[in-house]
Amino acid sequence: MTVDIRAMIREVLREELAARGVARPQSAPQIREEGVTLASDADLAAFVRRILALASDSRARADIENGRHVFRLAAPMMGTQATVEAYERPQPRPSLAPVSFERGLVNEREIRNLPEGTVAVRVGKTVRLTPLAQDELRRRGIKIERATS
Repeated sequence: MTVDIRAMIREVLREELAARGVARPQSAPQIREEGVTLASDADLAAFVRRILALASDSRARADIENGRHVFRLAAPMMGTQATVEAYERPQPRPSLAPVSFERGLVNEREIRNLPEGTVAVRVGKTVRLTPLAQDELRRRGIKIERATS
């Protein structure tokens, strides 16, 4: 589904929910999506300048780092040869060796910092996982292997 269709669906849902008096939850983080077209070197240079400008503002930089400001590849303009697929990152190979945690408390940040493609985490007998770490493991499809001894 393209970004434009998603934006239209979100707008229709907002209007319908507002018409029915359903309040929007305040606790949900606001995510800002920005479409980026990279069909030429000039487009790439403009995008880099945009990132540098955003990075100079500490709030905008924090939003980017925390995933509240995301960039999506926009479909190229008509008449260009490039396609969105040309910019997609190749899928990482799954890591066959599980990552090990021998002791302590494992939090969500440690799970987020695992290499892409990790398929299993081996945890020691005394290791505890925070609920957010467990959620992140589940979201990424990483299996937990508990040590028995």
